[in-house]
Amino acid sequence: MANTPLPNVYAIFHLNLAFSSIDTSEHQRVLNLCYWPLLHLIERNNIPLGIELTAYTLECIQAVDSSWIDKFKVLLTEGCCELIASGDSQIIGPLLPWEVNIQNLSLGQKSYQALLNYQPKVAYINEQAVSAGLLDCYIDCGFDAVVVEWDNPFSHNTDWDKSSRYQPQQLVAASGRTIKVIWNHAVAFQKFQRYAHDEMTLTEYFEYLDTETRGVTAFSLYGSDAEVFNYRPGRFHTEATLFVDEWHRIEQLFTQIKSQQKYRWVMPSELLSATQEYSTLKVQTPAHPISVKKQAKYNVTRWALSGRNDLSINSLCYRKYSQLKELEHVSEQQWRELCRLWASDLRTHLTHKRYQDLLDRYPIAMTATQTAPKADLEATRKANSDYQVYHCSERNILTVEHPQIKLVLNGKRGMAIKSLAFARHNFKPIIGTLAHGYFDHISYAADFYSNHLVIERYCERDRVTDLSRTQFNITHTSTGLIISTEIATLQGKLTKWYRLENEQIECGFDFKNRHRPEATIRLGYLTLLNCKQRHWFACHNGGKLLETYHPEQDFNHGTPVSSIVSANSALGATEGVFYTGCDDLGLKISWSPQSCAALPMLSSQRVNNSYLNRAWFSLSEADETLKADGELLNFSYQITPCFKTDIN
Repeated sequence: MANTPLPNVYAIFHLNLAFSSIDTSEHQRVLNLCYWPLLHLIERNNIPLGIELTAYTLECIQAVDSSWIDKFKVLLTEGCCELIASGDSQIIGPLLPWEVNIQNLSLGQKSYQALLNYQPKVAYINEQAVSAGLLDCYIDCGFDAVVVEWDNPFSHNTDWDKSSRYQPQQLVAASGRTIKVIWNHAVAFQKFQRYAHDEMTLTEYFEYLDTETRGVTAFSLYGSDAEVFNYRPGRFHTEATLFVDEWHRIEQLFTQIKSQQKYRWVMPSELLSATQEYSTLKVQTPAHPISVKKQAKYNVTRWALSGRNDLSINSLCYRKYSQLKELEHVSEQQWRELCRLWASDLRTHLTHKRYQDLLDRYPIAMTATQTAPKADLEATRKANSDYQVYHCSERNILTVEHPQIKLVLNGKRGMAIKSLAFARHNFKPIIGTLAHGYFDHISYAADFYSNHLVIERYCERDRVTDLSRTQFNITHTSTGLIISTEIATLQGKLTKWYRLENEQIECGFDFKNRHRPEATIRLGYLTLLNCKQRHWFACHNGGKLLETYHPEQDFNHGTPVSSIVSANSALGATEGVFYTGCDDLGLKISWSPQSCAALPMLSSQRVNNSYLNRAWFSLSEADETLKADGELLNFSYQITPCFKTDIN
């Protein structure tokens, strides 16, 4: 009988001096308490660990203790450990344009070569936030494999075999190409942390390890932060108190694993055998186009829509990106500055000092200047006569007809769209309002409007909407029509407006009170009127190519995870556009992320034999990172008709 191969065990330590809760004054202390013990552990015991860090972190280490760099370089040269790539900065790839992702990875490789004389071929995807489009960026930058957390994608993909987590696989990118994946395991690295923090005994940990590694090919012992051992950044009241020398406990564990004959220590890249057969998996689903790390409370909104002022900072990044694209030549330093401004750690538990430093560095208000359109007097004299406007005063319904568009607005409900149709669709209404009673189910006994606002405020414990009675202001211009109204809400006065030009409609929301409440802020709802089938949708999530989704099950990106985490997913939509529709009729929805980097969300629910299909934007979501005093940005988006065949 052939001998059963020993399970390969491996570990990756993530080093990050951009950590949101670590001020720069703490860097030397982190080196002494966390980074030096890691190198000493490798050197004393010949444990082949993976170490992942950004170029930014390398530079910070070099600035305070260059001898650490020298020692790390020696260990790499001697093959005692390996460098796992991150990039220049720890950025959330599915929330950034593909060109920034490419630059971040390329700049990281240049820095690794310059500082360490090393070119890693395996990359750790930042915050484990992965999308199909982002995988193409890693392929294009020449990486052989990526490190991705297994637990979350597995929970989203019911067709995955559980055994797939015990050996490397291949993930499918948006282009259809594949890249090898080395799995990280959230439960495993959290068990490891519990052991290190003296919450598990060595015996208890080995009982867990023996059970998990029985009959497996490979097992990830650890794949997370190095700064949580012998150091506490002070983010949470629930952080484990430091009672023991945690690196001593880790060394004790690692040496015992090495001494036992039933495990085989390997570096992560050693798992990538050229002769091994790799299964092929798709990581993305309509419910979770972007998968991230750990438990469900983590999703992309934490880096896009919460924090101290995520929306404004991201909008600023998009403006700087737009400015760089207009330049004939962009230096590496300009790209580095943009990548570092887009770093994830400026968006979660950022210390007050670091946030003030950020504001001092960018003293011009982060707020974009986008406001409701003003009608030019001269243009008004040359008004476009193709728009016919009818107002039913009894019902306060406004109807606008044009050779290319027909729009019906409900003045009793804050100018919500009652129906919108385009000539390209033969004037078949595509979005609008599904009236109360449309669905024969008490859970859906409501009006489902289009283009309205809902703010759910936590401190005030109320819901603010714009669905009140309004009066219209209508202005004909030389190119189209402007319709606007002012609506008083508990959050302050809102100017809501539409601009119609040929076969396009722009919908806008301007806030007089620019103080972002601690709330969810969702607006621009689009309720599709075709309820006979589920809708499809498509966007870019950090890659160059569109990702198209065809839901087969109910999902809702805006469903809360808990009482403090308000959403579970969203689209990156990193080119400022997404598409959605039913059958072949579709809509192109576009906006300016440099003015307001909103995130789209979607839902599809089956109600008896019908479907409720919706999309909307979010300007703010809640989680444990949400802080008071952020900015509330004005927002507008454009709707134009398309066909599904246009984007395939």
